[in-house]
Parts: sequence; C-alpha cells; structure tokens
Amino acid sequence: MKVIVLGATGFIGSHLVKDLLKNNYEVYAVIRNPKKIEILPKGTKIIIGDPLQKGEWQEVASQMDAGINLIGETIFKRWTKKYKKKLIDSRVISTKNLIEALRNKTILFNASAIGYYGDRGEEELIEESPAGKGFICELCKIWEKTAFEAEKKSIRVLIGRIGIVLGKNGGMLKVILPIFKAGLGGPLGNGKQWFSWIHIDDVTRAIRFLIENKNLSGIFNFVSPHPVRNKEFTKILSKILKRPAFIPVPVFALKLLYGELGEVIVSSTKVLPVRLLNHGFIFKYSQLENALKSII
Repeated sequence: MKVIVLGATGFIGSHLVKDLLKNNYEVYAVIRNPKKIEILPKGTKIIIGDPLQKGEWQEVASQMDAGINLIGETIFKRWTKKYKKKLIDSRVISTKNLIEALRNKTILFNASAIGYYGDRGEEELIEESPAGKGFICELCKIWEKTAFEAEKKSIRVLIGRIGIVLGKNGGMLKVILPIFKAGLGGPLGNGKQWFSWIHIDDVTRAIRFLIENKNLSGIFNFVSPHPVRNKEFTKILSKILKRPAFIPVPVFALKLLYGELGEVIVSSTKVLPVRLLNHGFIFKYSQLENALKSII
C-alpha cells in the first residue's frame, strides 16, 4: 500500500513511518525542512514541500492509497490570540490540502486529541460523548469537521483522538523525565485528575489497524484501556526511576505560567478506547507500569 504522511518528522510521525516500512508499506513523507531528512529511516521516499501550501507534493498525494495527517503546532506554548490562530490553521489547512489532493475512494487518517472532551472529572468518556467547553475542545471539533469533508469524495475517514503519548525521545516524558530523575517530580495539584495515556507503539499499531480494516471508519479513542490518576502515574514513574516524587506542583503556578494551557494540563479526562476494543484491537501495553518500563 502506498501512503503519504504529513508530519512525518514529529514524535508520532517518525515512529509511524518506521512501523509502516517494517510492515511493507511504500511510505512518502512530506517535509518542510531538508535538515530533518536524517530523522526518517532508510526506505522513506522524501518530498520537500509545505503541507500548509498547495504544491507539487499534492501531485504525489493524488497517487496514494492513503493519506495520514499528523500535522499541528504544539499546544505547549502560551496561547496568545495570534498563537491560537496558528494552532487552528496548522491543523485545518493541512487537512484541507491533503483532502484536495487525495483521489476518490481512498483513505484518510487524521489526528485529533482527547482534548475534545475537556475537563470532565470522574465521567467515563467514549467516542460518542459530547465535546467539552474551552478552546482546545473547539479546536478539535473544527479539526474533525474538516477531516469529515473528505467523505464527499467517498474517502474512508478515520480519526484518532490521541491521548498522552508515552515514548522515547519525545512527548511528555521528554519534558518530565529530567525533573523526576533529579528527584524534583510530583503530582499536579492534588493528583486526583484522570490521566489517559497510550504507548507510542500502540499509536502506530492502531493507525495501521484502522487503515487495514476496510470496514472501519469514524472516530476512535487512542488511549490505553486503563487510565490512571495523576498521583498514580507519579507514584509508578518514581518507583521505576527509584527517585522520590513528593513535591506537588501548585495549580495556581501552572495557570500563572501557562494561562489557559495551565487549566488544560490539570484537567481530568477519563477516556476509554471502546471502539478499538470492540473491533478487536489488542493493546501491546495496556498497563502503565509495563509501558513505562519498556521506555525508561
């Protein structure tokens, strides 16, 4: 199968390309910065182009069996009015340009996030649960609505609402591991908020699972079947690292430092991967301790 990947040099994208090549896919990666070619494994077909602009890369996309869009500016910056626009545009424009390029009756996998649900306390959230309130919720709604426009071309649309991804050399662990290794880690606030995580290997396996199962379409939660509370995550990570982690991070400090983003960081989102499980996907890492041990 011939697949084009937007966002191939990112944390998820670079792992996905490796997984697809290992499983005999023909992989084309659209990248803006030629210096990042070295990130991608041997065998990747490189296309220099900007997915936020129309261009020659779309001609290549028109010959593909599937398009995968993982592009989006990081949310881990302070959200000024200008940056909010950048967060939306990076996701929506790249999605529109990819849909325009793909042939009728092909496949589109588009990333989204569990931020769609917002801060929901103890509520168990499944794919049919309504969106929450706030900027990130609205961002995900716009992003998903744009992706579903592909159905007008009889394209099979697959959307992954991705949780907190755990893996080597990227994602949240890249930020917090140095802090925990120094013995300065701790729960966020009271630590009672739910933490819906997924191992990077299960992200790439789930994307491939959805692409290969021709009868599947729509929205899927990309999270482990076993979410944990933030204080439990902290306890398990400190145990594996053999470092203390007793210093709680005050909520007011996060909100002061990050503004609206601070509220998202301490939100409680208990998400379950109901549709993946119902359709027979088997998680390689369903328990947090095993997942972290495979990474650290």
